[in-house]
Amino acid sequence: MGKELDNESAVPLYRQMSDTILKEIQNGTFTPGNKIPTEFELSKTYEVSRVTVRKALSELADQGYLERKSGKGTFVAEKKLQRGLTNNVLSFTEMCKMMGMKPGAKTIKIALEDPSPKDAELIGLKPDEKVLVLERIRYADGNPVMLEINKYPESFSFLFGEDLNDTSLFVILEEKYNIKPHHSSKVIDIVFASAKEAKELNITKGYPLLRINSVTHDADEKLNYLSAQLCIGDKFKLIV
Repeated sequence: MGKELDNESAVPLYRQMSDTILKEIQNGTFTPGNKIPTEFELSKTYEVSRVTVRKALSELADQGYLERKSGKGTFVAEKKLQRGLTNNVLSFTEMCKMMGMKPGAKTIKIALEDPSPKDAELIGLKPDEKVLVLERIRYADGNPVMLEINKYPESFSFLFGEDLNDTSLFVILEEKYNIKPHHSSKVIDIVFASAKEAKELNITKGYPLLRINSVTHDADEKLNYLSAQLCIGDKFKLIV
């Protein structure tokens, strides 16, 4: 016996079917990475034509809930973090929470270093002033999705005394030090993971990464810091 769809409803059968499958994705019957039944199997289950099945699956694929892999079948899509390409500053923690995912962070480096001439100019460092370099791996639901490299003026050395694991840096800066990032300019390109980056992100060397280079300012343009985010390309969706 098939799953009942209402033939008398004004809602098209394909839409009823897509809504039913979506509920099964949302309640965990189908989880990210799961292969869903074939068109033939779904046709029998819902007692509808394969044309109706195909239309329902296409709608869910267009909405990002399903992905079709040639020769393999249709799978529940992995969640992708949505990143808007505006000059507003949105923290990784906020982005994860908006997507219903648990954010995480692991500090892999914090050090004072000699800046490059370009970094010194962009940050506005004084002569002989060092740059504080902070590198963290960012996690979503326990999975590494981004390598984050921030560069600050030497005056940010107070960060040496902070526990920056599994915490929002924005919250620490704003609540403890009244430092409020306001807006940023971004340059985006595609790079390929080095051996070091691949190891940190648990991917293969040469895997495509989305690199977002940002210069972030406070509201008065008196403070600048740099950020390079190396994102696993298929874990993010950019919104223009």
